[in-house]
Amino acid sequence: MKIETFIQKEVMLPRLKQNGVLIVYDPDRRYQTLCIELASDKYRVIDASESSITSRAIALQTLIEFGQANPLFEGILVYVPAKSPLTDEEKQNDPFAIYGACGAVFP
Repeated sequence: MKIETFIQKEVMLPRLKQNGVLIVYDPDRRYQTLCIELASDKYRVIDASESSITSRAIALQTLIEFGQANPLFEGILVYVPAKSPLTDEEKQNDPFAIYGACGAVFP
């Protein structure tokens, strides 16, 4: 098994399945392709590397849909090409921190 496959199937997918929401902070863009490949009918993937403003709007709308009764998908993965916020102050300044609070953070 390739390391990429292991990360997807043994690390990311279990966290996504268990929590419903997974945010991947990746300042070095090592996991971008792995995250994008997880997009399917079951999992929505929002890539914040193109436009922070647009991806925030899409992520918020997706989270609202996910919170409704009987959503059409099973989870949301948000990919953010930035350093993970560690302190409470950093989390307050991070527009994507809400997804970590709702679910899980990788790495």
